[in-house]
Amino acid sequence: MAVIAGYIQFNELGKTEFHYINQLADVFNRYKKADVQRFDCDNGAIFHYDFDAYQQASWLQTESQIATLIGHPLLSSSRSDDLKAMANTASLNTCLQQCEGVFSFCQFNSQLGSLVLATDPLGLKPFYTLKTAQGLLFSTNLGIFKQLSIELESDAEALTELAVLGYPLLDHTPYKNIKCSYPGEILRFDASHGVVKQRYFDWVALAKQNREVTDAIEGVTQAFRSVVTKAMHTDKKVLSTLSGGLDSRLINCELLRQGVELKSFNFSQSDSQDLYCAKQYASQNALKLEVVQVRDTQKLSVEQRLGKYWRKAHHNEYKTVSRPQISWSGNGGSVGLGAVFYGDAIYEAAKENNLDKLIQAYLDQQYAYLPKSVVHNASMLQQKLIDNLKLSFKPLAELPLEKAFQLFLLLNDQHHHLSIPNEQVCEFKMEFFHPFYSWKVLQYPLAVPVEYVRKHRFYQRWLKTSYPRAMLAPWQAYPGHMPCPIKVNYQSQWQFNNNNLMRFGELFKLWYEIMRFDRHQLIKRSHFTALCLLQLAHLKNAQPNIRIAQRFCQW
Repeated sequence: MAVIAGYIQFNELGKTEFHYINQLADVFNRYKKADVQRFDCDNGAIFHYDFDAYQQASWLQTESQIATLIGHPLLSSSRSDDLKAMANTASLNTCLQQCEGVFSFCQFNSQLGSLVLATDPLGLKPFYTLKTAQGLLFSTNLGIFKQLSIELESDAEALTELAVLGYPLLDHTPYKNIKCSYPGEILRFDASHGVVKQRYFDWVALAKQNREVTDAIEGVTQAFRSVVTKAMHTDKKVLSTLSGGLDSRLINCELLRQGVELKSFNFSQSDSQDLYCAKQYASQNALKLEVVQVRDTQKLSVEQRLGKYWRKAHHNEYKTVSRPQISWSGNGGSVGLGAVFYGDAIYEAAKENNLDKLIQAYLDQQYAYLPKSVVHNASMLQQKLIDNLKLSFKPLAELPLEKAFQLFLLLNDQHHHLSIPNEQVCEFKMEFFHPFYSWKVLQYPLAVPVEYVRKHRFYQRWLKTSYPRAMLAPWQAYPGHMPCPIKVNYQSQWQFNNNNLMRFGELFKLWYEIMRFDRHQLIKRSHFTALCLLQLAHLKNAQPNIRIAQRFCQW
């Protein structure tokens, strides 16, 4: 994994835009030379940076084409073999439909004069594209565009979505002229047709399946074990995270079942449920657990923390792990299998087939409202948010609304769940296996009625059936979901997070950055200053509104 980027054009207007190639070269020259591949042709150039976490080649070049990828193996345990299969297939769409995991795939055929860009079925590792006057700029890293001589205009609608939902909708990015690929999208670019986008993966068809719960549990068990086996390859000792929740625990449980040696990290606060539950599980399973205590579990991503405490710190066990720059992660389990954001009010609206009511319930649940005191044109932007949410449901119109919302969460919230770690991958230089993002796993909770999936019902029944040992130690349950029957007398992460207010230094730094931010004028600076002062004086908890202002100026 890491980064793919390039510039391609198919016209007779000369090479006046080839300065983009020189600028991209400047970006990739900052990386270790041995980790960079470059392809040049009359139509442009493609760059690829890979720090070799997988210890497998991910660049294939022949006389007729180049093919490259970042992320997980696609079809087998070998990315090198997968590239050969993709390069020689008669139907790329059919081949992509069998791929799973998190990946980006790029292919340029010199003989045919065509570029292909494809992202995984959930679009977790998307391509960002910008149409120029003569060609196409593309990258798997959005931040690269800011390093090129391009005038970027902020997209207020996308910034609103990022600020209150935590992710953009549709193909939005923080910039109007840059588009994000959809889940399961393939883009083709050639001289005859220009840019053509289509979905190679049909999530709606998958969601139309109907299975008995017992059959779904048997199926998800087989699929989960298969994806873990494939990703593990020949590893004898692996790195993993272990929180107090069920997702990372299940990963650890399956890895132990397959007989691999584990080194696990926990990043939590002292005297927390998260730490207590993780320790209890580790103790019961003779699992080597290293605890790194942190003040704010939300301040840095797990990816950043592992990059800091594992790779950069030259941990004394680093060289004992088979592939030390890869860790296993439970990301995606609670949304895909536990339906964690599928609240009661949303479910009632879905059963009534009332989309307007459902969207309102979702906004209420997520506290997804722009503060008029901080954001200019807040009412107009709030209405645009509602309009874009409705547009996001249009491709799901064939499904009952209760099933459509289940799929909406996967294709929107989860679609962008790794976007921040993806942007920082060159900093922490760690890769992650994500079994819960495999469509072969997700198809099973999608195939049973929503009422059996919500609130971790399907998830817990699956664990009781296939992984009963995982439930012997207490776990940190989501509020309002099926509880853990073992009582734990420690604060949950949600109680801790509610108590964490910005310290003076952090708040002053944020205020200073927003005062100097000049890409847009969406924040009411005088009102924002007043909120900061009220918070510092302990006269008002203005943190939610302060965080929204921070997200507006993040890009």
